[in-house]
Amino acid sequence: KKKKMKAKSSGKSKINGPIADILSKAGSQNKVKVVDLSTSDVPTSIAVSKEAAKLPAGLSLYQVLCTQRHKDSHLYGLLLCTKIGSAGPSLVFCNSIGCVKRVHALLSKLGLPAKMLHADLAQKARMQAIESLNSSKSRAVVVCTDVAARGLDIGSIATVIHYDVPRSVDTFVHRSGRTARGVGEQAVGNSVSLVSPAEEKKHMTCCVAVGRKGFEDAGINGKLLSSAQERVSLAAKIVSFEEAEFRIGQNNSWYKKAAEEAGLDLDEGLLDDGVSGRTMQDVRRQGEARKYRDRLRALLAQPMRTQNFGKFLSGAGLREAIRAEREVKPYVVGQSKNTKKGGKRKRS
Repeated sequence: KKKKMKAKSSGKSKINGPIADILSKAGSQNKVKVVDLSTSDVPTSIAVSKEAAKLPAGLSLYQVLCTQRHKDSHLYGLLLCTKIGSAGPSLVFCNSIGCVKRVHALLSKLGLPAKMLHADLAQKARMQAIESLNSSKSRAVVVCTDVAARGLDIGSIATVIHYDVPRSVDTFVHRSGRTARGVGEQAVGNSVSLVSPAEEKKHMTCCVAVGRKGFEDAGINGKLLSSAQERVSLAAKIVSFEEAEFRIGQNNSWYKKAAEEAGLDLDEGLLDDGVSGRTMQDVRRQGEARKYRDRLRALLAQPMRTQNFGKFLSGAGLREAIRAEREVKPYVVGQSKNTKKGGKRKRS
């Protein structure tokens, strides 16, 4: 009888390994059903409450399908060259504090009035970030985590950009609800999702939950996107160089402080010379960083246009270029004549 029972039980399930051990310890004797959680199929229906999927009536939903590495270029292009991104103050949501810091550093290097908002910030810094959003005519940008997705009631916020697709529908609804607040015709706003291939499933979950098969495309003109990519690439290289210098400075400060507390004389040979050190490679990198800064400064002093206006106003696409420039005022980061090299920059 025992042999027959074993034969029957072995016929019910062919699971081996750690899962079989867990099932035997749990005393599972019924038929085993295997559920595959690794499937990449997009769900056709999602059960969410009506309250969770409710969005402001004046909210317009957009999407940008791009690779993860090109999100920075699309974000910069959206903020600078589109009516959606330049309509007023913007919130850029990221899923982690590390991402917030990186995106903020990049946008700041590109001359945008960007601030951060996350849980690790001091209260004063948080208030400064929130106050920067109060003027509806400004193009302020606050890069934040989901700490700003709830409880932030500022009617002047024009656009919400999901740099990272939110992890849940509820988070998407709360993020998007930071704009188009109030009642009447003035309560309008935009929500833009930057979607990488790895995030398409989560994005479709949000689309279906709000009753859409997809959002309207918020694509950028190809020439403008190409210009944005060049600027973003230069800014990313400069940020990387400056972060390396900062880390070296921190290490040296730690050595000096430790030696001072211990009452010891510090051997200067233990200190790192920094990126601007003695080797030819370090000197070459420093020279490259200087060239990147000069090139970026020159680009930021010029408006991004689909067509450059020469001496004679003619050529294909000129009328369209003029119309686009009327809709979106070019954002230029210039330098005053009286300002010395390396001094404060003047935004116009």
